[in-house]
Amino acid sequence: MNLFQSSIVVGGRAFQWLFVLLLLLGGLRSIGTAEPPTLASHPANVWIKRTPLPDAPISPRLGYEGACVWDRRQQLLVRYGGHNQGGGGEQGAEVWTLDLVTAKWTLKEPNTSPPGVCCNNQNVYDPTSGRYVRFPFFSGSHGWQWARELYLNDSSVWTYDLGENRWRNRRPLPTPKLAPYRCASWDSDDQVVVVFGGEGSSEGTLIYDPARNEWRWPKPAYEPPGRSGGNMAYDEARKLHVLFGSQFDNDVHTWAYDVRRNEWRDMKPEVQPPTDKNDAVLTYDPIHRVVLAIIKITTGKDEDAKHELQTWAYDAGANRWQRMNPTAEPESSSNRARNLIFAPELNLAILENCTSKSREQQVWTYRFGEVPGGQLRTPLSKPRSVPPLVEDGVVSVIEPQQVEIRWTAASRSRTRENSKVPAKDGSLTTSATITYHVERAVVEAYSDDQLKRLKSRTPPLAEPIVGAIRRIGPFQRLTTEPLKTTSFVDTKINLNEPQTIDGEPSYDRPLHKDHLAESGREYRKAVFAYRIRSVDEAGKESGPSSALFTIPSSPQNVFSREEGMTCQLKWSPNPERDIAGYRVYRMDGRYDKDPVSRLTAEPITATTFQDESAGKQARRYYIVAVDALGQEGFPSSPVWFQREWRDFYLPFIGDWHQ
Repeated sequence: MNLFQSSIVVGGRAFQWLFVLLLLLGGLRSIGTAEPPTLASHPANVWIKRTPLPDAPISPRLGYEGACVWDRRQQLLVRYGGHNQGGGGEQGAEVWTLDLVTAKWTLKEPNTSPPGVCCNNQNVYDPTSGRYVRFPFFSGSHGWQWARELYLNDSSVWTYDLGENRWRNRRPLPTPKLAPYRCASWDSDDQVVVVFGGEGSSEGTLIYDPARNEWRWPKPAYEPPGRSGGNMAYDEARKLHVLFGSQFDNDVHTWAYDVRRNEWRDMKPEVQPPTDKNDAVLTYDPIHRVVLAIIKITTGKDEDAKHELQTWAYDAGANRWQRMNPTAEPESSSNRARNLIFAPELNLAILENCTSKSREQQVWTYRFGEVPGGQLRTPLSKPRSVPPLVEDGVVSVIEPQQVEIRWTAASRSRTRENSKVPAKDGSLTTSATITYHVERAVVEAYSDDQLKRLKSRTPPLAEPIVGAIRRIGPFQRLTTEPLKTTSFVDTKINLNEPQTIDGEPSYDRPLHKDHLAESGREYRKAVFAYRIRSVDEAGKESGPSSALFTIPSSPQNVFSREEGMTCQLKWSPNPERDIAGYRVYRMDGRYDKDPVSRLTAEPITATTFQDESAGKQARRYYIVAVDALGQEGFPSSPVWFQREWRDFYLPFIGDWHQ
């Protein structure tokens, strides 16, 4: 009998008799008891409901279709996106954390946020940098979102650092066309994210390398069929990304992808879980070297549909699926309502389960078995030597023919190895000379006057502003030798002379004709994008920084406060030099038929604003910076006034909130 088989016997049927005995003795009253076992004393092969419970801290009752990860540095569940408490409402951009020890939820209010999303499972956690990696879509289809935010602020990768409470728009270029409800998993050996599928996607297998901020298209010879839904989990013992399940199809296969061989395999196990529209969610248990799965079985249709959840485990080494048959399964839920993650430090799988009858945002925990040998070993990130990325930078337009680029020095503390580097005598030193190259690309933009969804809600200004990025050209290096400073002045441009791309674009976003106003005025200034690459002592170059543009960046740390029927706003000053001021925009309703009112005809220099005409209804506000040339930049993330479902938020927010 191998470890997998013995774990199932000891952690399965044998424990069930003990569990029944404890029930009879009153030691454990039910799976959903108000006094669940502690995390340390969690029994094997039992699902324990942690929240909401009568005596537990209050739950925010978030809606379905969010995406959860386990933050190993902070020892917290991190939850992003999904719908609001009404179920199918606004596509959210909120970050919440859950402390499993106390069952306490906390709403994080970061510097900014990517556009809100639904159908966003799977995102991943990068344990090397300690960051949540967010991929896009769906957005813009449930209201309370400004098309200008979607056109300008969304990109293929954002990352969130919980320790810093900070989002960063990574803007890697070139970039694939990602899709919602994709499959994604973290490869702890190659330190990359593998992405596959998604609703309507034809990209196939993709790899994102956070350490280099680059996408790769590996193009394996053979791939599974595309899909909406399903999940992937990385089996680090066998170095395989296991793919299983689908939301709408019946894929009767268990797939595995080997990054190093660039090879997909049909594993063909003798027994499998039910496969028809099973909406499977997966996670990997590195302690017992099994992939855990929650499988949905549905009978009936539409309003008569009934769902059942089943717990399964897959041993890729033995190529064996096994139904675990815990004493009771988590409560049933429909499609797109579950996230399954694993906390190796706790030896626990964690299930977020959003039920609709009755509506709850539940969190359950599950232990496959006890720790072999009784001593828990936390997996460590594996070293990989790469030059550090430049993470934060800003472009200041001084005048039409002078642009200044400044950036924060690249730090090795976030790279794939520790900060020690080889000295000339072969010893290790904790400091190194990092130098930099700067590169530039031409950007083609749509104006707000060329975009129906913008001009229909906000009358264009006399001089059009950037409404969307259309294309970005190839990047050309501006520095012949690496710079020793963290700034660069570009005087070989003229922003008064619009440019067109020459060569293969690094980014191309054609918009459907329904978005475009043929008679709209073009944007009448040139726009450029800059990137910085670090160079280490050995002359090895890093991947590119996020693309930085010659229009102002998004204002940060925007907060609002209700004072009767007045909305007060505040935000941090933009980092660019020579900012002329800010404009304030107010979203007056949920849908595209509702205006987005420009409240400040001319830019204001203050970083506060008071809207005395807010009234009593729900509103959302955006702040946009304006530079010395009159260019409006990227909009801020929005903040609420008298938000929908406000009562659910009152226990978690202060007077000033987002």
